[in-house]
Amino acid sequence: MTTRRTAATHGTGVSRMGRELGFEGLIEDEGFFPRLLGRNARGRDEKLLYGPDLPVVLLTGGPGMGKRRLLELLRDRFGRKVPVAYVDCADARYAEEAARRPSCRSEATETMYDVALRMSEWEGPGGVLPTPRFFAGMAAVAAGARLRRRELEQELTRYRALLQPRRGLGRFVRSLLTGYLSALAGVVAPAAAPLVGAALTEFLEKLASTGAEPVGATYGDYPGAAGSAGTGLRLLANDFQQGGEDRRFAEGFLFRALREDLDAAYTGLGAALTRVGRPAVLLQHANWPVGRALLAAALTDRADGHRERTVLVASERMAEPLFLADEPRTEEVADYRPDQEEPPGWQRLSARGRLGQGVLLLRMPLLTTEHIHRELQQHTGGAPEAARLRRAQSAVHRLSGRRPRTVQRLVEAAGELPELDNDRELLDQPAGLDGEPRAVRDVLLAELVLGQLPERLPVEHTDRWLDLLTQLSVAHTGDCARALLRGPQLEQTAGGLTADEVGRYLLESGWPACERHFIGDFGLRQLLMSRLHGPPDAGAEWRRNHSLLHTHYRSRAESPDRAFGTTAAHGLNHDLVANGPERAVRHLAATFPADGVGAEEWCDQLLALAQAPSPGGHDERHARMTVARVDGGKLQRQLDELLHAVWLCEERTRPPDIAAADRMAQLLRELAREYAGAAPVLTARAGRWDRRARNRQPLQSCSCTAHIGEGS
Repeated sequence: MTTRRTAATHGTGVSRMGRELGFEGLIEDEGFFPRLLGRNARGRDEKLLYGPDLPVVLLTGGPGMGKRRLLELLRDRFGRKVPVAYVDCADARYAEEAARRPSCRSEATETMYDVALRMSEWEGPGGVLPTPRFFAGMAAVAAGARLRRRELEQELTRYRALLQPRRGLGRFVRSLLTGYLSALAGVVAPAAAPLVGAALTEFLEKLASTGAEPVGATYGDYPGAAGSAGTGLRLLANDFQQGGEDRRFAEGFLFRALREDLDAAYTGLGAALTRVGRPAVLLQHANWPVGRALLAAALTDRADGHRERTVLVASERMAEPLFLADEPRTEEVADYRPDQEEPPGWQRLSARGRLGQGVLLLRMPLLTTEHIHRELQQHTGGAPEAARLRRAQSAVHRLSGRRPRTVQRLVEAAGELPELDNDRELLDQPAGLDGEPRAVRDVLLAELVLGQLPERLPVEHTDRWLDLLTQLSVAHTGDCARALLRGPQLEQTAGGLTADEVGRYLLESGWPACERHFIGDFGLRQLLMSRLHGPPDAGAEWRRNHSLLHTHYRSRAESPDRAFGTTAAHGLNHDLVANGPERAVRHLAATFPADGVGAEEWCDQLLALAQAPSPGGHDERHARMTVARVDGGKLQRQLDELLHAVWLCEERTRPPDIAAADRMAQLLRELAREYAGAAPVLTARAGRWDRRARNRQPLQSCSCTAHIGEGS
C-alpha cells in the first residue's frame, strides 16, 4: 500500500548560483518562453511561438535538473507581464482543504480553485480573468452534495469570490463584468439547502440559463446532456458524488471548463483591445496523482480535437513519461533540447486519440563547461591558482554530470579549492544544509534522494530507501542486485523490496538507466559509493558487498554474462575491489590467447575487469603498472602491470592519465611481439585504446560514462 507525501523541501542554503544559469536561451528576449507567452520579462511583446493551438510543454529531467527553479522563475519574472498561476501538485494543503468537505471537494478541485483564484487576482493589462464556467461547475457540485444550509452557503460564497471584479480596474473592464457574471453570481446568493429533487433541478437550470452562452455551451457538451446545460450540470454533480472513475471524469471536465474560461478571456473584441500575451498555468510535480490527472484530462481533450490558447507547462521526472509508454514514438511526440537546438515546429496532427500529439517534451538543459568555470571563479573570488582551479573544475564536471543542483553544491564545496587526487575526495568537503555544515555528499543525498523520494514508494520503506540504494551502489546488473538482496546482511535493509522494484522506482524518480550499472547515474553512484566506503568502518561494508558478489559468481558455472562477457569475469571484477588483483591476474594468464584464438574475447574480459571502481586508500596502481608485485612467471608479471595500466585508464573519478595510456599501449605491443598469434588483435587494441584514452574517452563506453571525458 502506498501513501502520498509532501515533497520535502530541505534547506537550500544561500547559493551564489544565479537562478537564470543554464536557462538563458529559455527566458531571455526572443527565447522560448517569452515567445510562448507573447511577452518578455521587460513587458514587451514577442512574436508568438506556434499558433492559437498550443501543445502542453512538459519539462522532463530527474532530480537536480532545475524544473522547480525554472517554473518559479517563469512565475516570478513573467507573472507581472501576463497572468500566471503556479501550483505545486504535491502540496499537502490541497488534500487538507479537500478533507474539510470531501463530499464536494477533492485535491484536484482544490488545485483548480487555486488556479482560478490566482487568475481572479490578476491586476495587469485587461484585469482579472473571470471563471464563470468553473464557477458554475463547482456550484453544481456543491448543490448536489446535499449539504446543510450553512455549509452550502459557505461553499457557494467561496466560489462566488471568483466572479467579483477587483478594485482599481478601469470602467471599461468593470462594465464587461457586470453582465452575465453578476447575474450568475446572483443565482447563489439566496440559495436554500438542502437542494434536492425539484429544488435542485430548478437551481441547476437557473444556474445554466443565467450563465448564458459560456456556461451553456460548455455543460451542454457534457456526455449525456444532449445540449442541455442544466442536464450537464446535474450529470457532472452526480458523477462527482459517485467517486472513482466517475469523479475523475468530472474533475477532468471541470479542468476543461477552467481552461475554456482562460481562453475566453483572451478572445473577442474586448480582449483584443485590453489583453496582451497568453495566460499560463504552471504545474509543479505533475508526476504526482493530482498532476497526472490534470495532465491526462488536458491531453485527452487535445487528442479529442479541442484547441486551446492557454499555455500549460508541467514538470515530469521521467525522460519518457508513463502515459506515453504505450504510444508509438513517432514524430507525434515533439522533443526540444534547448541546449542543442532551436524550438521545433509543432502542429496538431489530424489523427485523434493519441495523447502524444498534444505534448512538447522540453528536455531540461545541462550546464556547460563555461557555466561551471564561471561559477567556480565567482565562488572562489579573486584569481585562484590556475592548475588547482582546472582540477576542481574537472572534478565538478565529472561528479555532477552537469546537473545544475549538483554543480551548485559541488562548487560550494570546492570553494577552498582543495588538493584532489580522486574526485570523490571533494564529496567530503563541507557544504551547508539548514544552516549546519555537512559533507557535500550528505547534503546532495538529502536533497536529491531523501527530498525526492519515489512517489509510489510504500511508506514503510521511506526510512530505509537511502541505505538500500547505498548498499546496491556496487551492483552492476539486476542479477547482481538480486544476489545482494538475498544476502543476510541486506535482508533487513531491503524490507521485502525486490531489485526489480528498486529499479522501477529509480526510473520513476527520473534517474537514468545504464546497461552496465544498476545505479544508472554516475554522479548518484559516486555519492552512494562514497557513503558506503567512508568512515567509521573505512570500507568494511564496501568490501563485504564486493566479496559477496565475487562468491556469488564464483559459485556459478562458467556462462555468458551480459555486462562482463562471462560470469568468471564478473566475479573477478568484484574480487579486484574486495581482495586485490591476484586472482584476476592469474585468470588473465590462464586464459591468455597465445595462439590468437579468442583474443578479442580475452581483451574484452581484461577491459571488463578494469571497470572496477577505485579501491580507496593508498592507490598502488601507478607503482604496479611499472613494477609487478604478483608472484608468477613473466606473463603473469606483464599482465599484472597491464591490468593496472588499463584500470587507471578506465578510472572515471580523476583526470585522464596519459602516463597510464602510454604504459598500456607499450605493454600491449610488447605482448604482440612475443605472441604472434595474438599480435593482430593486441596491436589493434593498443592503437584504439590509446587513442580513446588520449581523447579523454572511456575505453569501454556505457550510458552513464560516455559523456564524462567531455570538458574534463
